[in-house]
Amino acid sequence: MTTDIKWEAATVSLTSYLTTTLNALADNTTDLGAEINNETNLCTHMDLELTLASFDISGQANPSVTIFMLESVDGGTDFDTGTDAVSADASIPAADKIIAIMGLRPGTGAEAKTAVKSMLPIPPGRFKLLVRNTTGVALAASGNVLAYRTYNINSV
Repeated sequence: MTTDIKWEAATVSLTSYLTTTLNALADNTTDLGAEINNETNLCTHMDLELTLASFDISGQANPSVTIFMLESVDGGTDFDTGTDAVSADASIPAADKIIAIMGLRPGTGAEAKTAVKSMLPIPPGRFKLLVRNTTGVALAASGNVLAYRTYNINSV
């Protein structure tokens, strides 16, 4: 007997997660999102879509945005350590908490950017996402969004 593995339809459709708090986010500064509760859906994977309004990173080497996952195993009381609105390296979560580095094409001037990361494994509990702007410049003053969707793999 053969088992086929297929993707199920998204359990949670594309959902805006961080919006206005990303606006004008300074270089190397963090933005911590709200709790995502996966205890009911028990999804196995997540996709992230980062949409950045027009800004100029043409002079930057390897511009990116780093995404950390801060997990909780006690039902959302305690999460991995991560702080909102910090820039000191000593205040940034450990490297093993990075779930995505979203590289951005520098371009030749100001332009909007979109970056997508798919098939990121997620825990069957609660977690938060923390964004660190590592583009070399502040993000645009408005129009920035980090969105996610969750889904499972299905055996048929």
